[in-house]
Amino acid sequence: MRTAPCYKEIVLALLGLLIASSDAQGTELGQGIVTRVDVEQYADIALDIAELRSRLKAGDAESAMTLYREGKNSESAPNVKFTLQQMSTDLTKLTVANAKNPATPMYLYHVYGLADRAVSGPSVEDQKLYADNLAKSFISSSSETGADAVVALHSWMYATHVLYHGLHTCQLLSKADEPGLFQLNGGGMDEFIALWIGHDQDIASEKGHGLYALAQKAGGLFEKNIPEAQVNTNIKLLYNEGAAAVSLGCTGSKGEEETVPAMWAITQRIVTQMYIPLVQMLIDALYREDPNDSRLYALAIVPQIAQCRPSTYERLKGALLDGTVSVNRISEILADLQSAYDCLGFTCDDIGAYNTDEVAQCSGVAVNQPLAQYVPSTRVHAHSKIDLDILQLKILTSLQSYSFAKQLYMYGRNSAYHRETENDPYRVRSLQTMATSNARKAADPFYTEFVEYHNEPNYADKAVIAALERTDKWGTASAEQVTEVVTKTSAYQILYMDALSEIAEAVASCKKGNMLSGDGGAHQWDEVAAFLIGSLEGRSEGGSTDLQDGQLMWNLANKRAFQFQTVNKMGYSLINSELEDLLYAGRAESNAFDCANLEKSADRIRHLMLLPVIQSTIRYAIINQQLTAASTNADLAEGETFALSVLPIVKRYDENAAALIEENMIVRSGVTLVRSGPQEVANAFYAALDEFGYSCALVGSAPQADACFLEGGFANVKPNFDANKASSASRLSVISTLMGGFVMVCFWV
Repeated sequence: MRTAPCYKEIVLALLGLLIASSDAQGTELGQGIVTRVDVEQYADIALDIAELRSRLKAGDAESAMTLYREGKNSESAPNVKFTLQQMSTDLTKLTVANAKNPATPMYLYHVYGLADRAVSGPSVEDQKLYADNLAKSFISSSSETGADAVVALHSWMYATHVLYHGLHTCQLLSKADEPGLFQLNGGGMDEFIALWIGHDQDIASEKGHGLYALAQKAGGLFEKNIPEAQVNTNIKLLYNEGAAAVSLGCTGSKGEEETVPAMWAITQRIVTQMYIPLVQMLIDALYREDPNDSRLYALAIVPQIAQCRPSTYERLKGALLDGTVSVNRISEILADLQSAYDCLGFTCDDIGAYNTDEVAQCSGVAVNQPLAQYVPSTRVHAHSKIDLDILQLKILTSLQSYSFAKQLYMYGRNSAYHRETENDPYRVRSLQTMATSNARKAADPFYTEFVEYHNEPNYADKAVIAALERTDKWGTASAEQVTEVVTKTSAYQILYMDALSEIAEAVASCKKGNMLSGDGGAHQWDEVAAFLIGSLEGRSEGGSTDLQDGQLMWNLANKRAFQFQTVNKMGYSLINSELEDLLYAGRAESNAFDCANLEKSADRIRHLMLLPVIQSTIRYAIINQQLTAASTNADLAEGETFALSVLPIVKRYDENAAALIEENMIVRSGVTLVRSGPQEVANAFYAALDEFGYSCALVGSAPQADACFLEGGFANVKPNFDANKASSASRLSVISTLMGGFVMVCFWV
């Protein structure tokens, strides 16, 4: 039994008192929480849920359905009911094009997942009423699960909507010439907490009617109540942080530079906490073999996993949403579900241990989580999760949710900096920060080549922002083209340059480090692997066998390997086999302070990772020779973006080759693409490959274009390294280093 309040509770109480005193017109929710503005409409919805449950328990399906559709206790305006059904159906009416009140990310991810990751068409429209349809099916059969469905589906999703809507309004206010045109109200935070707690809810009690009570019930099943569920404690604390941020104001530069980024970060952390009770309830339902609850909680959480590893989502959807759950598959389902925790932002410990012996608590992510079988010696798993930002950017831009995609790009979501304690500030890497960081200067001379080529120090950032804002040459582009510009620029220009800067830092650390501290650049070297491979490849040799999973350079090399005949005997790219060898060799050289050889490995990687980009440029030269510059086909944008990701370095070595590639691959109004033919594009790259230090055989051959044509053809040329010995050689290099000295495993940010 605790005798003193913990740090979180002290902060919670102080912030609550501060915010409660700021406005006398708020709503009293109990537990020391008084909102800044009147949000009775949202708090009262809990009373309708309570009455719905009562009518269902009495077997009065007709009366329960009337209440669901027509409402009783909640009003959005005098004599205008706000109904339980509205929390589902109102979201279906929103579009991404609605400037003031667009469809918000969690709802978009959900429908995207249910529609088999489609972005338009009948399959999307059919899924928009997923919550309303399930709730009505339970209500019509007088099942109390109907009330549970309203909480887990309707209230949960609407709560995420009001959070993102408040964030969006704040962002609009920060740019507005006439702020009076926008109503911030509670900035989404007050509206959210009213939906979460609701009226008639006692602290640390399951005997309420909303999401707070659901979290209490779920936490009790997993030994996470002390006595309040940890999720509820965390959400109240985050609410107070968010409300304090809103109170600073959204207008002007302060809103743009401080309030909006703070609200974005707090919103992501709240949503992460919101996932936890849904997962807990699903696990409980599966082990109780309750068909109604299994169906409900699977529908509540599994579609959200569509924003995570695609192959994992497809297996979970097939097992839990597309058919009857098989009891003998539960351990397999649970393993996939647990593998998604990291993407959703929480840990095995956050879920807790199920209160029976049937489910073993999972172990979580290891400090040295392998990256496609490369095992880092330092803490870089969080770095590798930047690939989730790119995957989620792909989804949002495909759905034309450009405003929220821009916020994701600017502020980041998945790649958090390491915190030694919960009192350390919560910070997240963002692609924009990486695209504009002064640290890129360490990547010279390559950085300077890119800057001079584009005549812009923040060349990649400018390209991404222009695509998201629909300006410059992509102003009339299709959604598919915008998606390709944003995601390909992020993966192959922003992260490539960041990896180069980490390579340079690793070499510099080696040169200035000392054996006693063990600081030879190993952490920076591991970061290179994180930014080239990513978290979505998994831990198996070669990376994921499902090529839709990976989002970074490693995945690109594996995709192109099958198209250019550059697959090794293990079934993955020869380029990646060489990269794995170089990563292990460089790590051993760093640990041994063999800085001269580390520098050689570094230079090999700098050039090696341009080879998949060269393959991709040639591939789109083949495809795009049939397209006009006015085409809205995504291939047009891909071809240009890949070319721009390598042209500055080609120009460094051969200006004539670069000019030919530009002439054929850069989209210009009225100019025919690939006029010289794809083979000439491949020949232009051949001229630079010798300077790269790699054989044309590593680029390979595709129909209509052979990278080795000028050397007698691909069939007559061999790569200038033994790819099949790469993995064993790299491991022997590490082992010899370990035997000859020592390795210090460090835990750095």
